[in-house]
Amino acid sequence: MATSILATIEDAVRTASAISLRADLIPASGVPGDERFFVLPPTYVEIGHLVSPERPDGTHEYVLIDSTQSWANRLEELLDDPLVGLPRIEVEVDSRALSVNQLPHRIFDAVLRDSEAGGQPFRKTSLGTALIEARPNDATALLENAPPTLLFGAWDSFAGAKIGAAKWPAALSGQMIGFDAQLAKRGGMRIDPVGIVVEGFNAFRSTSRAELWTADEARAEKDDKGKPRIVRPSDVGHGFIPAPNQTKGAWVRRIELRSSLSLTRLRRYHFPVSGKQAEAADEAARTFLAVLAVWAMSERIARGLELRAGAELDAKSAEWFIRRPLTPDAAFAVTPPDALDAVREARREAESLGFRFGTVVRFKASPALEKAVRASREASS
Repeated sequence: MATSILATIEDAVRTASAISLRADLIPASGVPGDERFFVLPPTYVEIGHLVSPERPDGTHEYVLIDSTQSWANRLEELLDDPLVGLPRIEVEVDSRALSVNQLPHRIFDAVLRDSEAGGQPFRKTSLGTALIEARPNDATALLENAPPTLLFGAWDSFAGAKIGAAKWPAALSGQMIGFDAQLAKRGGMRIDPVGIVVEGFNAFRSTSRAELWTADEARAEKDDKGKPRIVRPSDVGHGFIPAPNQTKGAWVRRIELRSSLSLTRLRRYHFPVSGKQAEAADEAARTFLAVLAVWAMSERIARGLELRAGAELDAKSAEWFIRRPLTPDAAFAVTPPDALDAVREARREAESLGFRFGTVVRFKASPALEKAVRASREASS
């Protein structure tokens, strides 16, 4: 089956516009056959849940369950798995090793920019220079050292160039949507297990962060007039605290994951080997990226989707399609083991044409960055 997947994707890379995944999802609390499922979508500041306009009956056509950015992060975390054997760029900072897949802006992230190797800033090293100078007509450095950047996109916003800075639009994207949504209201009360009430709580804000509050006025924070700052039980996590009546969660008829890889986007990129461009090398590079994307999507839904409390989802079914202009979508079958085998075979084919994939390269945070991290940690402790 791995050979079949690889052959299917090789053909699609040449002629199709996209590979799509559509999966029906169910919450951990749901039972097949339920007319509606309850789920907790993400909450955005000043917006709440992101929904389509309200319909006359008070429902919404859809509510967003997981955003495009969040879906990309869930796929990226899989690409650090040694199982798939991708090249890995790391930054050692504050006694931790962060991979480029954990950095918000990937190879263009400020943490990587503010790191160094052998006394040289990242952007002045041979690897750093090759990565930031890569462009669509020569994306080989990215393919060999940071292939997720070509799938999830990145923008060199700190390049200092208004025109000509590297921009890599995402080729792989997706989101989870709940359909026919009825938003829910939620209220409640925090019950204090020790029964503290306002009348019996004579306390002040403490000068110690670890202590938070104190009954000793001598150890209290002072305001601008030199008076101790009084706190209520609810200010420091005690007492009976009513929860505001607010929109929290939604009842939906179904939840769907829709994810796609743009093959049209990948065909914009070229991958010269030893400075020479060849169609065979371009197709091998694009095929490797495409099977890597298919593996990540299939592996992610196979491992489960623990989005947040109240939104632990599993796939009930998944369908894969190849889209070509002006023709019906063509279905094909995918399993994570077969997709992983296809990734390994696609890599071998790329290597046979001269590509040389990196292994693990570690940079170290600059002294200035380490100092800033330590100072920030001490200030918040």
